[in-house]
Amino acid sequence: MALLVGAQLVNLVGVALVARLYTPAAFGAFAVLFAIASVVGGASSLRLDVAATTARNADAAVLFRLAARSNTAVALGTGLVAVTCYAFLDRLDGQGFVECLALAAVTAAIAASATLTYARVRQGRYRRVAGGKLLTAAVQTIALLLAGVVLPQPTGLLLASALGYGAGALALARGDRPGHGSAHPTARDVLGRHRGFVLASAPAGLISALAVNLPVLATGTLLGSTAAGDLALALRIGALPSALFGQALMPILFGEIAHRLRAAPSGVLRAYDRALLGLLASGAVSVTGLALSTWWLAPMLFGPQWRGAGVALLLLVPYMVSQFAVSPLSQSLNAAGRNGQQLCWDLGRLAMTVAVFAAVAVGWLGPLACLISLSAAMVATYAVHVVLTRAALGSAARAAGTPTSGETVPVRSDATHAHV
Repeated sequence: MALLVGAQLVNLVGVALVARLYTPAAFGAFAVLFAIASVVGGASSLRLDVAATTARNADAAVLFRLAARSNTAVALGTGLVAVTCYAFLDRLDGQGFVECLALAAVTAAIAASATLTYARVRQGRYRRVAGGKLLTAAVQTIALLLAGVVLPQPTGLLLASALGYGAGALALARGDRPGHGSAHPTARDVLGRHRGFVLASAPAGLISALAVNLPVLATGTLLGSTAAGDLALALRIGALPSALFGQALMPILFGEIAHRLRAAPSGVLRAYDRALLGLLASGAVSVTGLALSTWWLAPMLFGPQWRGAGVALLLLVPYMVSQFAVSPLSQSLNAAGRNGQQLCWDLGRLAMTVAVFAAVAVGWLGPLACLISLSAAMVATYAVHVVLTRAALGSAARAAGTPTSGETVPVRSDATHAHV
């Protein structure tokens, strides 16, 4: 936990440096490109790495290998598509070509880092995961400093991000491969057993990434790069408490809930409820305090050009609190085998986001009303996710023939699981 908190404190320093070194317009252009890399890189594994965290040992080795191959192919495809689009728009000069390469590199680094994180989570190596995140933050911050001097453009930000995620992925790559030494089944058999993740969870992951990154993409398209820069900085600052105390715990929380579902489901619903209530209470305090501080201090810390970011964050507080509480536990629905419900929920969240920005496009909502509506829509969707997850975990516990509440069953937090 200390390593994870340290990583996010380094990220906080990085945000301050970015605001000082880059204009809102430059940061907004970078945010749009980085959103594309996040969407594609996050979905490129087809959720095979998530499936591997709950699979038996031999299946896990195959699933991680297939996920790595898919990540590589998608990253190369991203670079080719970017080059084609830049050529079509007559922007494929030297700088444009480097920007395409940087976009492909960021996509590959994000994908590799995510897959390797799930591999270490399966092995219970939470310290390795935390160390990788700290290294990512440190390398990225140093690279941002250098880029601000040498290449103060969106391309520099992309290259700095690629270096950070790449360093974290290399740190996570060290160690034994999951399932090393086991007799591996064929890829066809493994994919057949875990087709729910490919057919439902992979589209859900893509849709989820689109929903998360669509606000910045749509704002850049409809309201301009400066507005996108304000929103992107507001979201990055608002997500810091989540990264410090919520997202930092996601690998541990998911690993423990997955283990309870496999071995001791009697306490899984109580564990989920306690985690959710704790995250909700701490998120309400930390996010609200951070938003008020940002609104007051942003012009002094980041410069007067960033005043709009403080206002945007204040309007997004309900959204940020809901995200803080629910996101660290969001994979619980997949762990309970409700891949289809997760897909439907992600579709609903994307539809709500599209509806808000469609209203902006036709002139029904202005910039401030857009942020208020987006915040309210996201609170409603996260509340629905909680209802669905509690029902799924309760059903899993009942199917195992155990009560959904009562005494807590002790669970090893450092186990490396070689069974289903």
